[in-house]
This record gives sequence, C-alpha cells and structure tokens, in this order.
Amino acid sequence: MDIPVLLISARLNAPSIEHLLKNTGSGTILVSQRNQEVIAEIGKDVADVMVTEPYTSFVKRSPSIFQPSLNGNGQAGITEDQTSQLDVTGVDGTNRDRDILILHSSGTTGLPKPIFLAHRYLLGYAACHQFPPGQSIDWINLSTLPMYHGFGLLAPSLSLSVGMTCCFPPSSIIPAAHSTMEIARLVGARSLMTVPSIIDSIINLPEQERGPAYELLSTFNFIAVGGGPLNPQSGLALVQHGVKLLNHYGVTEIGAIAPIFCPGPDYNWRYLRLRSDLGLELRPIANSTRFRLVGQSGGRDELFEVQDEIERREDSEHVEVRIIGRVDDVIVLKTGEKIMPRLLEERLAADPAVQTAVCVGQGRFEVAVLIEPSSEAPRDPELLVDRVWELVKKANAELDQHGQVSSRQAIIIKPTAKNIPRSDKGSVMRREVHELFKEEIESAYAAMESVTSSDAFTLDPMDIEAGVRSMLSAVADQKLHVGALGSNEDFFEHGMDSLQSVRLARLLTSGLRALGKEADLTAEFIYQQPSIRRLVSAVERLIHTYREANTMRNLAKEYVSSVSRKHVVLLTGATGNLGAHVLSQLVRSGSVEKVICLSRSSRAAGTDDGDNAQRGSHSRLIERQRNALSAAGILLDADEVLGRGDGNHASISDQLLELGLADRVTHIVHLAWPMDFQRTLQSFRPHLDMVRAFIRLMQQAHAARPGLRVRLLFASSIAVVRHYNEHGRSSGDQRASSRNVTVSEAAMADPGAVTPMGYAEAKWVCERMLEQAGIDLGRELDPVIVRIGQLSGPETTQGTWKTNEHFPALVRASQMVGAFPRLEGTVSWLPVDHAAQSLLSILFYPASLPRFLHLENPIRQSIADISTVMARELGLGRYSEALPYEEWLQRASQTGSIASLESFFRDHFRSLGNGSVDLDTANARAVSRPLRGVGGIGHRLLTEYIKRWRREGFLK
Repeated sequence: MDIPVLLISARLNAPSIEHLLKNTGSGTILVSQRNQEVIAEIGKDVADVMVTEPYTSFVKRSPSIFQPSLNGNGQAGITEDQTSQLDVTGVDGTNRDRDILILHSSGTTGLPKPIFLAHRYLLGYAACHQFPPGQSIDWINLSTLPMYHGFGLLAPSLSLSVGMTCCFPPSSIIPAAHSTMEIARLVGARSLMTVPSIIDSIINLPEQERGPAYELLSTFNFIAVGGGPLNPQSGLALVQHGVKLLNHYGVTEIGAIAPIFCPGPDYNWRYLRLRSDLGLELRPIANSTRFRLVGQSGGRDELFEVQDEIERREDSEHVEVRIIGRVDDVIVLKTGEKIMPRLLEERLAADPAVQTAVCVGQGRFEVAVLIEPSSEAPRDPELLVDRVWELVKKANAELDQHGQVSSRQAIIIKPTAKNIPRSDKGSVMRREVHELFKEEIESAYAAMESVTSSDAFTLDPMDIEAGVRSMLSAVADQKLHVGALGSNEDFFEHGMDSLQSVRLARLLTSGLRALGKEADLTAEFIYQQPSIRRLVSAVERLIHTYREANTMRNLAKEYVSSVSRKHVVLLTGATGNLGAHVLSQLVRSGSVEKVICLSRSSRAAGTDDGDNAQRGSHSRLIERQRNALSAAGILLDADEVLGRGDGNHASISDQLLELGLADRVTHIVHLAWPMDFQRTLQSFRPHLDMVRAFIRLMQQAHAARPGLRVRLLFASSIAVVRHYNEHGRSSGDQRASSRNVTVSEAAMADPGAVTPMGYAEAKWVCERMLEQAGIDLGRELDPVIVRIGQLSGPETTQGTWKTNEHFPALVRASQMVGAFPRLEGTVSWLPVDHAAQSLLSILFYPASLPRFLHLENPIRQSIADISTVMARELGLGRYSEALPYEEWLQRASQTGSIASLESFFRDHFRSLGNGSVDLDTANARAVSRPLRGVGGIGHRLLTEYIKRWRREGFLK
C-alpha cells in the first residue's frame, strides 16, 4: 500500500511523541487503551487517534493455513538455498522503497530522531543468522525486547525466515528476572534474546532462586544479550555455569550486525562476531589501534558511521570486535574539558558489589559517580562507599587528571526507591539519570564543597594574604610551590589546574561565610584573579560588598513577609498515618501560616463535662497528636505542635460553623475516616454531615471574602471503583477484561462499581455531594476528590507501616502460619510520606484542577516478587512453597491474627490487592511533581518495614 509505518516506543513522553509525529508527517496514530493517557496530552491537531482492539481480538481459533517449510526430516529448518545464503546488499532499494519503516533513536541525549528505513532493512533481520544448513530450528525463542526497536524485530523476523518460533512476555508487564524465568519454564523456551539489565537481575536473584535459573539457562541453545554493555561479572557468572552466551549488537540505522547462532567452544562471549552479508567495514582511527564501524544506512546506499570505538580480536579466524565506548557518552565539564566515562564505569561495575555505575558531572567542575549496589554489596552504605572509594583510587591512576574522582563525597549510592532509567534496549539514559537523581547529585556536590570547607582555614580581615596563602597551600600539589610564589605570579602558569581552582574557591567561600558573608565562589572567581595580589584585593572588596547587600536583604525580608498572604489550612485526620505526615509537611511549609486540626475528643463520647473536662480533653487531643507523629517517625518541637496545631477542635460536625473559621480558612484537607470494614452505610451519617458542613463553610468563606474560593481536598478510596469493570464503563464498551482495568479520573455515577461495604459506599456518597457542589457552586468553592490507592509505610522517616492495615496483618498472619499465600498480579504501593507530598502539591496547585484525581504509585510491581523478599526476610523459605490462598486463609483464621479483617481477606483482598483495579494517574501526575518522581518499593525498604515491625513487637 506504500504507507510508511512509524513505530513509537511506549516509554516516550508526550513531547517526544508529538515531535516524531510532526517530523514524520504522520496523520494517524494507533494506540492501545493502556497508552491512551500519554496520547491525550498531545494536541488534537497533530494526528488522528484511533484506539485499537487488544491483540486477542484478532486471534483466530482455527489452525493457521500457513505451514513452516520442512527439511528432509519433516522438521522446521533451513536449507542451502534459504536465507542463510541471502546477500541482502543485492536487494534493490528504489526511491519508492525508501520510507517503508520508520524507527527512532532512544532519546538518550535529547528528543528522539526519526530513522527512515527500507524493505531491505527488514530482510537484513530475516537473514541475521549463521545456523548450519540442515540444522533443525524447532525450539521456542523467548524475546523480552519491544518490537518498536531494532533488536525486538529480530525474533519475529527469524521466526518467519527459518521457523524459530518466538514468544513474547505479556504487554501488561515489564520484563524482569522472575517473570522471564517463569515464562521460559511455562513455554519450554530453549533460547533467549534479552538485555543486560535482565541478566543482571537474574544474577542477583536470591541464592535459592539463582541456582534453578542457572540450571534452566544452561539448557538453552543460546542467550543473545544486546542493547547495551553486559557487566563482565554477570557474563562470567553465566559462562561458568555452562550458559551459551552470545554477545549481540545492532544499530538502528543499519540493523543487527552480529548474527544469531549456537556458540561453540571457539567463541569468546566478550566479543561480537560481525556479519559478512551487510558490507560492513572497519575503518582505522587515526593514531589509534581502534576502529570505527561503517555500514549502509537503513537498507539504502548511504553510509552510516557507528558512534562507537571498536577493538578487533586478532586471534580469531572470524571478524570479531569489542565495543570500547561511544563518542556520545562524553561528559563535558564546565571548564570545557571532556571525559569518556565508560572506563571508570566498567572498572567499578566489574566489582561484585556494584551492579551499575554511572558517571555524572555534565556542566560541573568535576565528576561524581552514581552506584547501584548489587545483592552482594554491604548493607551499610558507609561500608559500600569505602569499598567503592578504594576502587576509585585505583581507577584514578588510569584517568586524565580532570576526569578523576576527587573524594569519597563524590560517590552517590542509589536510593532503593529509585531505579536507574534505561532505554528499551537496556542502556543507561544519562539525561534522565541527571533528572531523576537531581536531588542526590546536588547533595553530593554540596558535600564535595563542604569537604574542603574546613574550619581550619580562616580569613583574618586584618591579614587576608596570610589566609589566602594558607588555603592555596592546602589545595596545591608539588608543581605549585606556594612558598616561593610571588604576589603577582600567575597560579596557572605554575601548574594550577581546574580542580584545584574549584577547591580553592570552596575554601575561600568557607572563610567568607565564617565572617558572616553570604559567599558562593566558583573556580571562575579564581580564573579572574590568578595571582595572590589580585585574589586578596578581590576578597577584600567582597567583604565590604556583602556587608551592604546583607543589610538590604534583611530589610526586604522584613517588609515583604509582612505583606505576603499565607495559607490557613483546616485538616482532619491528623492523628492518622497519612494525616500525621501531611501535618508535618504543612507546619514546615513557608507558605502556611496556620494549621487548624479538627479531631474527635472524648467529649464526643459523652465522657467529659465542664471547663476542666474540656481542658483535659484538649490535652488528650494534643497527646494523641504527639503519639501519631511519633508513630509516623516525625519529630516536631512543642511550638510547632502547640503553636500551629492547637487551633480549634470540634467534637461533632454541627459545631463546625460556630468556630468562626470562615474568616481564616483558605484550604481544607479532609482525611478523617474510620477504618472499619464492618460498619454499614447508615453508621457513616455523621461523616456525611461533616462533608455537608464543609460545603457550607466554603460558602461562608466566599461570602466573607468574595475573591476567595476555598479548595477542599477530599480523600476518597480505590474501593469506590472496585467494580469499575462491570459498572463503570460505558454500556457500549464491550472490550473490558476481568483484569488490569484502568479506571479513568472521572466521576463514578453507578453505585454498583463500589465495593459492597459501608466504608466505600459512604465515600461514594461524599463524592457525589462534592461533585454536585462543584457544579452548582463552582464560583464559590473548589472541591477536589482524590481517590487513594494502597499506601505503604514511610520511606524517608522512621515511622512504621500501620499494623492495623491489611498487608501488615497478612505478613503477621503468614509468620504465624509459616508460609505466605500464593498471590498473583501487581501492586502499586505508594509510601505514605510521598503520598503526603503529592497531596499537598495538589492542594496548593496554583491553577484550576480536574474534579477527580487518583493517587497511587504509577509503577506497578509483582506481588509475588514482593512476597518473595518478605518471606525470605522472615525465614519462611522459598516463595514456591507458598500456600494456595484459600488454604492460607483457613490457617490464618485459625490463628486468630486476622479476626477484624477476616471478611475483608475473604471477600475483597484478592480483587483490590492484585492490581485488577488500576487507577489512571495521568491528570494527577500532570499537576504533582512529587508523584511524577516516585519509584518502586525497593528490597531495602521492604526489609526495613519488617525490622520496624519486629522492634515494635508486632512480628517475632
């Protein structure tokens, strides 16, 4: 049909997709239901959007009329005259054939670039093998690669050309060690095409799972690994266990350049064996023993030079090469000096304690390194830093001076909650690493500054030169003889380098700050004053200038703060885990003047009387708040709790309007809700009254201050949309499946979608009340309903995961039973401290908001993998020994450990807790920067939860 096809990565963001569509002139985009949210962010005038049916809609039940070619033995295979002998350089590439297929670059260094390809390009994948003529190709090949990148096209192309059946993981999961091994066993795979990150995760499986994985992989005909450099230690571990490792490599512009075959004893897995049918050429690099690889671009006649330096294996009868490093991996320092980070990264990654090392420092004066620990790394981060620092000191000897790591403060240990961003091919995406780990990188550079900002080096205002000479001596090496340096002599003429300039600037900054001056000098300051006399003169001028500037700043701060308007927040549920974290962040916010906590006192129960009783009740409320903050691992001083937290407390909702809040409140956060799954809808009437009272309060606030629309953030629940699949979708949509339902951020009109328990039913009623209030009274008030998914314990504080919640109860019951239940599906747990951050970013969002938003972790994780980690930490054996759920529930009930939650575990847990309800968070992520930055729950955090439960006595 001569219609070019653009294949787009599912991981691209909206600006990247829009860029590709515009640059290729694409008029229509086909998208799955799962990826609609990204496309929704693109301008409607860019392309027509068509939502496709799932692939199962196109699978016919009848046998295929197509049969693979058979060899003489009646088996699928290849013959002499088939594709193994095809020379694809001879295939015609006319102008009509130039733009048949469009792929794109990974976007590692910027917006993705479209790459236009011809039919000949696809034929190159079909011929990418060196199987001997007559060999039976009758096994199943498992590929974890996406088919919108070159490596992903290889498996289906070989399936069509030589009959090697291919198998892919479900599109609903992100391939990882556990799922890859499970699929391989399920389908009986005998070869694997994958990326280094999955190999690394297999190598780092728990010992009891690693052995069976090695045993299975050793039976494979080959494991082709490509898309990025393989950790040498990982490759060695596989080969030592009898795995036939095949080093694969491709370039999007050229195609696959290393053939697929079953490696024999003559093959060295550290090298790539180049194809002989693509007309590839190794061109020597001037004044070097290395080469550049050149090939035809996209199946055309134009030549493309690969941006890798290549080393050839001399002792091989084949053309075999090793990739040394990419030119575009270069880090450009602020000085303009360039660093090739690959050497340092490989030296560090070769250590068993290091899974990945990534150098950072673009635009800085020196380089730092981000370390992803392996399973063999010391648990104590300080011990790991010490170990890496020893490795760095050895590697520094091989590096240019400007590329050396200067101190142990430049070593960043990756936090467990964040994952190193990788492209679909598994290579590290450096730009995204800088964005995701911005906070950690900034902290590292701050620490690097402080390490040379010692109190031992001071500036005496009466003798600045003596201080400058002392600091200069501290940073100088043997080339710079400070004692003999004349006052007018140039530092750099005597051998000072850029890194020494950075350190001298830091010491001067420290000395100026010790004098009360707000200094932040850089190496640029040293470059401009390259002699002692000029430097002393410049420092003296700064001392005078800072004195005047500080006076101006202090006056401005005093007067600006008196006229700026701050928020007054009314908060309910502050004694809950989420509420305590919200309260902590509110009282520490510079934009919040006061937090007024509404809590239920004992007077509400009729136990107190009179003024003394009221004072006693108030004291008990304060104590409850302190206890809640302490349980959440939050420390606030007395002024923060009492000065900002003791506003007014109402016992019942009817008193709300009598408290005189309409003249003060600007925002309301309503979190309070009883966690009792046994209560009926009717018993929640007081809570419905409370929401109605809040609506009246917002109206009164607008009447008192007509320019104000109070924003109310109501915490709803995922339980409101439990049966969205059956009731929430439009009647005309017949494509709903029973699993992995994505719930849109919109109103839920049908009460049938709600989990049948009073807790959720009452939340649905509140949603309806607030939705209608927004419609009828939108000019007076601004209600926002946030449906919250499963929250876990905190990550950044020392609090625990509340033990009255269902998953901690499941863990405790499993310890008493002696085994975990066998669970399927995925979870999207969000640490409660990150949830609090996200809620407040929504609350204070400066523009209008959608009426409905969702709050859950956008990253879904296998519940089986999480259970495996926890079971091992509890000493419960392998997850393969987990009990069928019904059997586990029966045993757990007999222990009495889940008494209050037994009906929940019996009727609701598996539906709400296995990922069958997936909250769409596109709108929430658009307005909440903290939510966009969250990562998955890491191994270390899971084990930390268990340690905290043990310290509390909740677990043995």
